[in-house]
Amino acid sequence: MKILFYVATFLLLLSGCFNDLDSNNKQLNALYDDADQQANLLLEGAERIEFLYQQQRGGVQVNSIGRITKLFENQQSPYVAQLILIRLNTGRKLLIKHNIEKASALPSLTVGEMLAFSGIYNWNSKGGVVQSTHQQADKAQRSGWLEYQQVTYQ
Repeated sequence: MKILFYVATFLLLLSGCFNDLDSNNKQLNALYDDADQQANLLLEGAERIEFLYQQQRGGVQVNSIGRITKLFENQQSPYVAQLILIRLNTGRKLLIKHNIEKASALPSLTVGEMLAFSGIYNWNSKGGVVQSTHQQADKAQRSGWLEYQQVTYQ
């Protein structure tokens, strides 16, 4: 009977240790938790674009972030647009075509800076093009944006 008492006491003490471990794990998880869910979603967006590229699919709304690698002169026809080449974290290059007749132009872009974006991805053999990076009153669910140096352009 004494053995049963000691075993029960030991198990009770042992379960208290595991509760403390669980509490400590929750505290550690809170410390290491990246509260910036938006950043995580943007990085996942690069993987989605890679999938679309591999499948040669387009016409899909995407959100991601990339590093500016080259700036081109503005496109003049059929609409005026800023042309920005970026590289995603997957290594894929992507052309951003930002309509500045319908949205504000991004001032003072610098090669090497990060650019977050939302728009419609269209496949091409060089990596793809993202368009519709502006507010669309008639198609709100397909509206896009660009974010550069913590300023959003639509």
